[in-house]
Amino acid sequence: MAKHPETDLVPYLRGELPPAERERVARHLDECPDCRQDTDQLRELLGELSRSIAEPPAVNWARYRAELREKLEARRGRRAWWWQPVPLALATSLAGVLLFVAVWGVGRQVPTAGDPVAFEEATIGRNLGLLEQYQVVERLDLLEEDLDFMSDLDGLAAGRPG
Repeated sequence: MAKHPETDLVPYLRGELPPAERERVARHLDECPDCRQDTDQLRELLGELSRSIAEPPAVNWARYRAELREKLEARRGRRAWWWQPVPLALATSLAGVLLFVAVWGVGRQVPTAGDPVAFEEATIGRNLGLLEQYQVVERLDLLEEDLDFMSDLDGLAAGRPG
């Protein structure tokens, strides 16, 4: 016997299958009593479902259009919240303050030649190639720890009588 068309039974009952598929399912139902019984049960179930669904209320399109027109008119008359005088004034003043800080701050950040911090930054920038070699930096850190430890030992030795 051919494969049972279980997934095609509901579309068959609702008339949603193409003609060739519909004919194939009908032939199978003539030959298969199990599928025929399933189809009868599905037909009853679909009938009960269609009876249980209430009819939607009739739509009064004139009233709907009037409500829609009222809402659109109310929306046209109302300004956007950000276009009200207070938020607009706050936003404008904030933009002015930010512009002032940006212009005033840029003039203050330029280092001068006599500035010791600028000289130190330039020196570090020239030696940046050394810092890119991680092993060298790690060894320098270990050397610094060893020197700290030795100075602590020297302090202990100086405090001891001997």
